[in-house]
Amino acid sequence: MLRLIITLPFLIALVVFAFKNQQVVTLDLPYVYSGQSTLAMVVIVVALVFFLIGGLAVWFAELRQRRRARRAESTIRSLEAQVTDLRQQLAQSAAQHSLAQQGVPATATTTYLPATQPPSAF
Repeated sequence: MLRLIITLPFLIALVVFAFKNQQVVTLDLPYVYSGQSTLAMVVIVVALVFFLIGGLAVWFAELRQRRRARRAESTIRSLEAQVTDLRQQLAQSAAQHSLAQQGVPATATTTYLPATQPPSAF
């Protein structure tokens, strides 16, 4: 919505400029284009080209942020799995502890999770 609010006045000014400036100009771009066109068409094409260039620049800048977000989501999933495992171990340990207090010998052995590295900084 904010992009529309910012872009809309620019587009309105561009359309008004196009209606007011219908002069024919000669355009000579070496190796690309040579000919005559209206000033409005030249301005609209240039604005469109730079709009596309700006959109590509933003898209490439967001690629890095998306990659970081995917890594963060992966880290969150693995940490949530570790929390679930630790809660299960805690429940088993509490059950064994309550059985030991009642005098019932424990039949299951305690398992420990392997030591893992802390997640790297983003």
